[in-house]
Amino acid sequence: MTPTDTKVPPLLASALAATPAPIVWRALALVLDSILAGTIAAFILTTVVFPQSYPDAEPIIEQQMHNFAMAFNQARATGQAPDVVVSQEYLDLGVPMANTAFLVLVLYFTGSELVTGGSTLGKRVFSLRAARCWTAEPPTWTESFIRNLFKAASLMWMGLLIVNIFAIFFRPGRRAVHDYLARTLVTGDPAPPPPPEEHYDS
Repeated sequence: MTPTDTKVPPLLASALAATPAPIVWRALALVLDSILAGTIAAFILTTVVFPQSYPDAEPIIEQQMHNFAMAFNQARATGQAPDVVVSQEYLDLGVPMANTAFLVLVLYFTGSELVTGGSTLGKRVFSLRAARCWTAEPPTWTESFIRNLFKAASLMWMGLLIVNIFAIFFRPGRRAVHDYLARTLVTGDPAPPPPPEEHYDS
């Protein structure tokens, strides 16, 4: 698949080294990547974090899920809003869950981009990649870490996510805030060929 034009202003298009990817494809790639990263985070929580640091986590979560189900079943029977009681023990588990999810998101996106030259599993499905906006080359490890640190934060906190969505929809170049911070963009254009090696006669 080859991305179509995203109606970038001509002046900006001439300055950017690659064509910004369509928003729909970026969103679908993000959904796939988020599902994969969430699965990894859930595996780490259930096999490492909870067993070693929170041994009572499983019964607490099961009891809370039971409370949710009871509240919604009662609401369905009475036609009233569900009255959900959330235990303090369950709320206390939110800290390690959020920390683990944030760390996995940063490592997953950054590691994937460094290994694949700016792509991730989700981006590869739609032939997308992150690139330096003025050269179209893959981002450096510093640029990748910066963009994905803020990207992970925006996925965890609604306020940052809204700012990011606003930037993608209403700013030229369809660049999110993390793209501005790292001077990158998401594109479907192929990576430029590496510069030719220089040979010196001895």
